[in-house]
Amino acid sequence: MKKPNKNPSVATSDSFTIQPIGYVQSAYAQTEDVAHTHTGWTANVSQIRLLPRYAKGLGGLTGYSHIIVLFRVHRAKEWKMPKDHNKPPHVKVFATRMPVRPNFVGMSVVELLSFSTDMGEVIVKGLDALDGTPVIDIKPYIPNFDSYPGACVPDWVRQHLDSHHHAGHAHNNEKVGKTQVKIRMKGAY
Repeated sequence: MKKPNKNPSVATSDSFTIQPIGYVQSAYAQTEDVAHTHTGWTANVSQIRLLPRYAKGLGGLTGYSHIIVLFRVHRAKEWKMPKDHNKPPHVKVFATRMPVRPNFVGMSVVELLSFSTDMGEVIVKGLDALDGTPVIDIKPYIPNFDSYPGACVPDWVRQHLDSHHHAGHAHNNEKVGKTQVKIRMKGAY
């Protein structure tokens, strides 16, 4: 086994480029457009439009109820911390899911409503991304790998989740139902 490099400057000197595979089409152009209800983004239906060269990469998604979407939080610098946030002062960026991050990478587990390999379109529910957001990857959500029923969170997070009734998510070991995936053809929505 190779030993890890102990020189921290080597780890920080590497840079790379990630190209988008597509873009989000959403009713929300800015965070202020999002209805601040107990369901938040979970009620939002969005479309992901893949670049043509990636459309066929959707093949095999039939049967999955959820997918993981990785995206660039391209407008994170415009985001401001809400005045009534629940984050304790000692909690910093890597202990939150706030949008302002060193690399502006966002991740959402979303319900897969439909997709078309012909059109390169993916219709999802619950994607917390604004219109025009660059998508950098899509992965299938696999409960055996991606769900840890015994996982826990700090008390301040649990209190926030309980007080804001985050419906639409599987908190407190709730089960998420299986959804039938249908392929939508052009003009069907």
